[in-house]
Amino acid sequence: MKEYMIGLDVGTLETKAIVFNREGKALEEGARELGMSFPREGWFEQDLEEIWIKTASAIRDSIAAAKISSKEIACISVTGQRETVCPVDREGKPLRPAISWQDTRGWEVCKAIRRTVGAETVYKITGLPVNTMPSASKIVWTKRNEPEIYKKAWKFIGVVDFIVWKLSNEWVTDYSNANRTMLFDIRKLDWSNELLREFRLDREKMLDLVEPGTPVGTMTEESCKKTGLDKCVSVIYAGGDQQCSALGIGIVKPKRVSCILGTCTNIEAFSERIPFDPKMSLQAQVHVMPHAYLSEGGIGTSGIIYRWFRDQFGQTESQAAKELNEDPYKLLDQEAANVEPGSNGLMLIPYFAGSLFPYWNAEDRGVLVGLRLDHTKKHFIRAILEGIAYEYRRMAEEAERVSKTKIDTVRFMGGGAKSPIWTQIFIDVMGVKGEIPEVTEAGAFGAYMLGAAAIGRYRTVLEAAEKSVKVGKKITHNSNVHQRYNKFYGIYRRVYDRIQSLVNEISRVSIALSR
Repeated sequence: MKEYMIGLDVGTLETKAIVFNREGKALEEGARELGMSFPREGWFEQDLEEIWIKTASAIRDSIAAAKISSKEIACISVTGQRETVCPVDREGKPLRPAISWQDTRGWEVCKAIRRTVGAETVYKITGLPVNTMPSASKIVWTKRNEPEIYKKAWKFIGVVDFIVWKLSNEWVTDYSNANRTMLFDIRKLDWSNELLREFRLDREKMLDLVEPGTPVGTMTEESCKKTGLDKCVSVIYAGGDQQCSALGIGIVKPKRVSCILGTCTNIEAFSERIPFDPKMSLQAQVHVMPHAYLSEGGIGTSGIIYRWFRDQFGQTESQAAKELNEDPYKLLDQEAANVEPGSNGLMLIPYFAGSLFPYWNAEDRGVLVGLRLDHTKKHFIRAILEGIAYEYRRMAEEAERVSKTKIDTVRFMGGGAKSPIWTQIFIDVMGVKGEIPEVTEAGAFGAYMLGAAAIGRYRTVLEAAEKSVKVGKKITHNSNVHQRYNKFYGIYRRVYDRIQSLVNEISRVSIALSR
């Protein structure tokens, strides 16, 4: 019996392959940073071929690091970023750079959809607020602004779809990724003919649908050469990264929610029914577990703000980290730890690429409030960490409203879960228990579980989660600090509503002047 499996998570800024043994222990990994281009304000694009080349290298590196033979690997199970979309021809060649999930060029499309189709109609079909993150507005934008590319396009595909095709030569997408297009009927688990008709899009340009965790085939000869995998390795389409991450830390029952500290920060709350939100603040999602759903909220820019700060203002820490062979974020964290909770009244609103929850507005912008001459760089660092925690608490309170369930535990995952100060800030802001699983790279771990269930190592996905997820660290909130944060949080809840119209006007002027 083959002993090993690979969980592959193709993220926004990094692609990572992790080798797991049959008990679910992470052995070794391979990773590559991914590029992003910014052709215009609000535009975010990526090169799918670059993503494939770096992903193939990461897979090869993981096998080499684990010191195993590719013939010992049973399957590779693929998850990754959602919503990013690219038109391809019949040979699978991208016809333009992929338009990232962060891209807001479809904002005018979204405003038109709200006027003509109606936000409530779209939400009732898809479970999604009308916004620029789902693929639909990007596809409509392409049809209107690049009609020849739309005409030539055989299919519009996502990142996971592309990587699965590169590995297996099979074109499919799963429910959890289709759910992120704003073209998918969450009740029927099928493409919505009504919305495709309203948006004037062609159904034949959509991929065939499969359930999350579906084996789609085996490795091709070409992909074996690129990755070092054996041709008998099964390729599993795991699902979208946020749903796989939720599974990877055991979000398989109520009261426990996920906190993904990555490029973005999402909350995922488990539900046995479709968790429609009457206020349309939170998204209703298909889970990668059968007959299960998630209530999801998202902060579109969180970890990427910390990376932006590191790159723009953290040169000293980055150089020192290089000399000490340390992670520069560890040095930045140490500076933040020397600031009192509340950052001496400095507050960050983390809408650095428009807002997702709760406004779903591409014209929103990041804001620093409360600046004084006695603030230093370390106050800025802590304000970033706290601002994202405040926004997360807003989402958690809304998730409690939708689920009618009180949250008692937050489970962390992603790169930020390695930061003791950031996870402590979250728990002190929330006033609940915190847990960090032994495996924090939850997307790849969730993909492993789906793969393990697909090839029969577990009877069900639920069994895979219950037997695989183990808590490595528990965090207790500080009551005094929580009370201190409550005072700042009450202000945070009110700040952006007071200035949003002016901030949106700045965006409109800026975009007009950049044309």
